[in-house]
Amino acid sequence: MKKRMQFFGGAFVLILALSLVIFGSASAAEMKQMQANSYIAMHEVGQETEEMKDMKDMHGMNTMSAMHTDMDMHHMHVMMDHGLSMATEGSNLVMLADMKMAPSLDPLTLEHGHHMMADGKEMIEHTMSGHEMKSMHMAGHGNDPLMKYTHELGNAMMDYVNSVENMSMEGEMSGDMMTMHHMHILINHAVNMAAEGANLVMLGQMGMAKGVDKGSVEHGKMMLSDADKLLSEVMKGKAMQEMHEKGIKMNNAMMAETHKIGAAAKKIVDLLSEMPK
Repeated sequence: MKKRMQFFGGAFVLILALSLVIFGSASAAEMKQMQANSYIAMHEVGQETEEMKDMKDMHGMNTMSAMHTDMDMHHMHVMMDHGLSMATEGSNLVMLADMKMAPSLDPLTLEHGHHMMADGKEMIEHTMSGHEMKSMHMAGHGNDPLMKYTHELGNAMMDYVNSVENMSMEGEMSGDMMTMHHMHILINHAVNMAAEGANLVMLGQMGMAKGVDKGSVEHGKMMLSDADKLLSEVMKGKAMQEMHEKGIKMNNAMMAETHKIGAAAKKIVDLLSEMPK
């Protein structure tokens, strides 16, 4: 019986091939319909080829492929967030060392701070232009909305990291200069909070731990909101207003730099808060 079904299935495929030779090239739609008809006929005699299985699973495979691509990009976002956190913490260590409050530890603090900034920056750069990213572009995902978002986020992160990396540390670390560097530390902390919050949101949205996913998302969103509030307080709050009233405004190089860093930080926090699922 099995041999008989295989014979009928094979005969039908042979007839289909001969018809293509005899009648010439069919249109794409006609060929697709003919192929579908052959699959139906072969299924009726109980024979299911690998090609038939592929056709049945095609929609599911496309869906899974899209999900896999999105998951890849969210893993990239996690790595970028980590690189950003490394850079902000490194920047804070550099500023701490330049405050010269612990001479025996300042050199080590300064060295490690620069090392963290360099490694964090390298991680963001590698994620944005490494083999994995190139492979996704070659696979045709360059115009995906999530891919465009990923590059926008990466560019915003690089702008911020370059700004804190090139921050001037000249001048006496006292008075107004000390106040502005404390602002920079708070801005770095807000960016770090946003990065960690975004990672918690993404982790919860992956749906791998049903019991804690909701809490992960909620806490992540809270961190993002708190980061935005902290950043707003630093850039518009009492301390900033008092400095402006004293005449320390945008014509002051360090104040101009502070506002530049604040604006770059705001862009990152906004992007992380609006990250697509």
